[in-house]
Amino acid sequence: MDSNKQEMSIASVRNFVSENNDFTIFYHLDTDGIVSAALLSAVLKTMKKGVYYYRPTNYEDYEKLDMQEYSKNIIVCDMQIRETQLDLFKKKNLCIIDHHQIINAEGFAYANPKVWGDNTYTPCSLLMYNIFEKEIGELDWLSTIGLVGDSGGKENGEAVTKAAKRYGIKLGEDEYMYDNDFGKAAGMVGSMTSVYNRDGADEALGILINAESLNDVLTNQRFIYADKKVREELEKLKNDFKNGAEKIGKVYFFELDPKKKRYSSTLVTELSFDKMYYGNILVFMTKINGRTMRLNLRANGVDIHLQVILQSIFSKMNGEGGGHDKASGGSIAYKDMGKFKKLFLEEVKNVN
Repeated sequence: MDSNKQEMSIASVRNFVSENNDFTIFYHLDTDGIVSAALLSAVLKTMKKGVYYYRPTNYEDYEKLDMQEYSKNIIVCDMQIRETQLDLFKKKNLCIIDHHQIINAEGFAYANPKVWGDNTYTPCSLLMYNIFEKEIGELDWLSTIGLVGDSGGKENGEAVTKAAKRYGIKLGEDEYMYDNDFGKAAGMVGSMTSVYNRDGADEALGILINAESLNDVLTNQRFIYADKKVREELEKLKNDFKNGAEKIGKVYFFELDPKKKRYSSTLVTELSFDKMYYGNILVFMTKINGRTMRLNLRANGVDIHLQVILQSIFSKMNGEGGGHDKASGGSIAYKDMGKFKKLFLEEVKNVN
């Protein structure tokens, strides 16, 4: 690991925050992104800085954004920006705090553990906490909700164990450290997006900004209601998957009802931890409009690099995507679904 690059990268982010004001915060509308934005808000409050606008964001959004609507200073949390999209921000002061693929960061503030050679799976919530621990040291409970919610407990067990000990939280047996109150809270935060989509992410962020403890999250009635609705819907969808998925070797292909697209990420993640499907590759395909199909892939318990496989496939057909070794996403043309499946099976034929 290159400690000089690490120090320079973290300094670039801290300097960006200290030297500017009135920020627009783009954040991924999953649990890790929402928690990261809440942690950043606490940092800005401590440093007496203001937020002009919050924008829950997904991977398909960038090309649709009218950048004139947002302030001069933009901070992106937990949202991969491809180099081809950087021109969208050319008239802005940009800062990215992320843990996805490295991009060319010349000309803007950028913190990503991969930049300094740390390939540990470090969710953005934990990265945000580590960068600004001086300002938000008492929010380790909130950071832990985000990192556990992003399947980061397995590689960051020391951080989870430390927080659990501090707050008297009993940990379970799950290797990803999800079966405890931090994991329960993470599911509740994520349920707001599943039930209410973008507005739900925005509301969840507001609740977290005002929460003072893990118990405030666990007892919040909006979170409880949304979580109950999600649990009910997921049970139905898990049965649909069991009866409707196409299994070829170690791969399960499943085309999700477009009306249920907001449940795709949560559903595929939960199924990937299920004993029945653990050790297999789950590929969810959801038609999001007349031309485009969204991909959600999970492969827990499999020796695989999903983002590398997607890059290889998209060198042979139109499409885009990325993510992590065991959890990735992307999009293709709906008409190319058959071609994608064929290429995907060729890429994973030797995967154990």
